[in-house]
Amino acid sequence: MEVIQKVQLTDEQVEKLAVGGVVSVPASWDEFMDFLHETFYRVEYHNGQIIIMGLAAFIHELLIGRIITLLTNLYSGTDYYVAGSNVGVLTTEGKGYYNPDITVVKGTPKFRQGSNAIITNPYLLVEVLSESTAAYDLYHKLPKYEQMDSLQEVVIVDRFDQSISTFRRTDTLNVWTQTIYDKPSEQVRIDQFTILQADVFANLPTVKE
Repeated sequence: MEVIQKVQLTDEQVEKLAVGGVVSVPASWDEFMDFLHETFYRVEYHNGQIIIMGLAAFIHELLIGRIITLLTNLYSGTDYYVAGSNVGVLTTEGKGYYNPDITVVKGTPKFRQGSNAIITNPYLLVEVLSESTAAYDLYHKLPKYEQMDSLQEVVIVDRFDQSISTFRRTDTLNVWTQTIYDKPSEQVRIDQFTILQADVFANLPTVKE
């Protein structure tokens, strides 16, 4: 019987997470699942690495809450469900597990066997970029998301230059279209709806980070 090693963080790694940093630890899928069920950190699994994330910035969470409210209002009365970042998505069993900032499911949620929190059929995902995870979100997670058959759209919110990018699946296999919205007056198309970009970024507090 294979013995599952416990993942242990060093004091240096814990200190890095305490200031909002990101730590990666090599691990097997079984080691990750064991760590996932015990840790209070937000964790993902990507290419044989556990990706552990520290506390998010206040504005990052403020934007997530604002977008969840906007999407919940838009989808009100439909069979679409909007959830926050404590819901995980499974791209491939044993290979990829992620926590999008926002997950939208169309119809009945499908879960990984034995779970009521790990979704296998996301319809739309939203990521709000942070300094510590921007490259990882764009260049590592996004391609994994696009491999999910159920997924139709990914929305990337860049709070630093206050722009929004949408990546939408086309009828051509493995072809997605990207649209960039970078003006407050623009109407941002998300799924079948439009929202004013200014409504996403308006009245944000000035916070030194």
